[in-house]
Amino acid sequence: MRWKSSSQNMSERDLLFAVRQFYDIATSWHCEEPADSSARGSVAAKALHLHTLNFALWHHEDAVRRPGADDHEVASRKRCIDDLNARRNAAIEDIDMNLLDRGDLNSSAPLYTETPGTIVDRLSVLALRIVHTNRTEQHGARLAVLEEQYDDLFSGLEQFLARMQAGEVRFKLYRQFKSAAQRGYCDLFESRDT
Repeated sequence: MRWKSSSQNMSERDLLFAVRQFYDIATSWHCEEPADSSARGSVAAKALHLHTLNFALWHHEDAVRRPGADDHEVASRKRCIDDLNARRNAAIEDIDMNLLDRGDLNSSAPLYTETPGTIVDRLSVLALRIVHTNRTEQHGARLAVLEEQYDDLFSGLEQFLARMQAGEVRFKLYRQFKSAAQRGYCDLFESRDT
């Protein structure tokens, strides 16, 4: 990737720094509710916004699974989950657009099918798994595996960004075009209980 300006190298470092904070930030959010995040600004701010959305998704999904949650609460939270997922997909695309706007990809480089935004999303979810696993009494081997996965994936993101900068790989933004409101209705499972 041939960068349009030196600000891209800083953006790349800022993105990696933000991702490295995911665990600590999510831990602090369990004591104090996260502030409203904004998708505006730097790529690091966009990554933290995505992490905020994943944090909210995680906890709404937990609430739906809670024994005793009534049908009204489940339906209400499901609508919230659908909205958060749509915003999450947009946030992933926003990270990718930010990186694409700042760089000039080598069009002859091999295509990397995963985007930086999708990797950041996976790291966010892994950080949340680590936080919640760490809060349990019996976390031993599972925690070690999750931390190893996080470190491996983070290293993969670093390498991917470096290879893009060197013009060795490229990625494309594929819009999700995913919206629960836009889907056609299928009554296949309408008469089934499960």
